[in-house]
Amino acid sequence: MNSFERMLATLNKQKTDYTPSMELMIGKTVINALTGTEDYMELCDLLDLDAVVSGNPSSLYRNTILDSEKGIFVNEWGTVRQSGKEVVSAVIDYPVKNFDDIFKYQPPDPNDDFRYEFLKQLIKRYKGKRFVGMQLHDCFNYPCYIIGMTNLFTGLYEEPEAIKHVVDITVEHNIAMARKAISLGVDFIVLTDDYGGGNQLLVSPDSFREFFLPGLQKIVQEIKNAGVYCFKHSCGNIELILDDLVSTGIDVLHPLDPSAGMDIKAVKEKYPDLTVMGGVDCFEPLSKYSISEMIDETKRVIGQLGANGRFIIASSNSVHSDVKPENYLAMHYVRKNTPV
Repeated sequence: MNSFERMLATLNKQKTDYTPSMELMIGKTVINALTGTEDYMELCDLLDLDAVVSGNPSSLYRNTILDSEKGIFVNEWGTVRQSGKEVVSAVIDYPVKNFDDIFKYQPPDPNDDFRYEFLKQLIKRYKGKRFVGMQLHDCFNYPCYIIGMTNLFTGLYEEPEAIKHVVDITVEHNIAMARKAISLGVDFIVLTDDYGGGNQLLVSPDSFREFFLPGLQKIVQEIKNAGVYCFKHSCGNIELILDDLVSTGIDVLHPLDPSAGMDIKAVKEKYPDLTVMGGVDCFEPLSKYSISEMIDETKRVIGQLGANGRFIIASSNSVHSDVKPENYLAMHYVRKNTPV
């Protein structure tokens, strides 16, 4: 059973030889420590990851440097960001300052070949060998990047039509990108917008259902109707909208982080058609445990979640810069040597 077959079996609720794995984001410090390079594909081969995925959505757009010493740049959305030690840069300014200007705003061209260069490399190298996917946003993050989170939240009550318009802009952009990625041959699309922060939702369940759920449903159905699998990532506690997310038809939900109050085992048991992804805490275990403790923890996670399939082992968020490379390596050694 190769990696592609293992992922396909897992998603179709069939037995596999061992638990498949993938990761949305892996910091360059970890890649370099394990491979001696910053080459993501080299790490995929070293760890024998079952699914590979394009870079985070922010990496799909050209940047213009504003301050090289501070790592500040503006991207094609007009969003000003600052690079740091982690994969995702910080947003520090927004292109739209008032609600009237939302109706004049034009997003970048979703079909620009630049956005698909790395994806094409992944497809060429791994098609039929590993599951190949593309990371996209869906309907929440880009509105935050365009008008800022504070304006987004106040606009839900003060300017609902403006908010619905900016959501529609981003939904259509991401649908166009999904169509292009599917035409190139991806096996799955992963939608990465975060609806939770800490231990609660970023917006109320009612606001989520009115302003964001329709767009998410539209994107998921576009992906599913094309015969491609749809993964959904959301940080934070999303307990109050779990039924809504699952109802869209997503195949996989990630990460269901226990530090945010989520119970990944309970979610797997509640939704029999859903595959869950995550399980390994990226903070204390991956960042602080000894290798022997990490081995025991990985065995515990697989024992708890790996039975009866529908589980993709991964970190509880990302492989960030504080993760001990030897612990991440140990995690993959255990999962490849633990039959399910």
